[in-house]
Amino acid sequence: MRYRNIPIVFLLSITGMIGLMTTLSSCGVGSSDRASTPTLTPAPEGVQKEVQRVIGQLPIGQRLPKGTVIYKGPIEQAVPVGSFLPGSDIEYVGLKSDKIAEVRITGQRAFKSNGDSLDWKGSPVEGVTVQLRDRVLWLNQDRLQLAGTINLTVNEVAPKPGSIPQISANATPKQIVYKLPVIYRVKRGETIPGTTLTYAGKTEKGAQLGGLLKDEYPYREVGDSISWQGQLRSKVYLDLVARTVFYNEDSLNVTGVATIILATRN
Repeated sequence: MRYRNIPIVFLLSITGMIGLMTTLSSCGVGSSDRASTPTLTPAPEGVQKEVQRVIGQLPIGQRLPKGTVIYKGPIEQAVPVGSFLPGSDIEYVGLKSDKIAEVRITGQRAFKSNGDSLDWKGSPVEGVTVQLRDRVLWLNQDRLQLAGTINLTVNEVAPKPGSIPQISANATPKQIVYKLPVIYRVKRGETIPGTTLTYAGKTEKGAQLGGLLKDEYPYREVGDSISWQGQLRSKVYLDLVARTVFYNEDSLNVTGVATIILATRN
């Protein structure tokens, strides 16, 4: 699926789509007999198919090959005047005119207007590669607003739950932050990519998770939150905030937002 031509529409609608899937899935959960009622009742087959169709179209963070996590999806970024696009060699110099921005790409001057492309590929920290395919959304004398897609690959992943760096209110060279929607289809016994959380299977109490912190409640119903914070590898951190969309005996579907933090300097 190609995201490049619809980044801002997709980005603005993702939250609503997530909420729609959660609401639709919840319609199949009975409250009077949890033990005998499946997560989704057989009756609304059209609803189930629509949920699965939407799931299939959303950007997927997936682990390929083992020890590697890939995040793909829409992203929006702001570049203050006199600053660089985080992690890159693209600098916003300032306005050339009301509708033209001057930027430097590897030191070379370029002039950009609304809708123009601004792509970059590189490795901000060891073990991480980033490819940005951006377009100029709008510009003024203070900043350059970009929207597009990101393909972020983290190699040699060894997830460790724990604290993550506090995200700075203003852009800083010490930290690069990417935030994008994700969706995971996790088979029973497998791990949610980038985390230590596993899907143990369907129970009368809900979807059972494994790999949790000690004494953490392991069950989730449709619509319940699933969160994880920790380190993926040295200088790379993940804050995952998601919700349960669907589950059965074989698999668990969750969707939410992944925030990837790169600590470029100590």
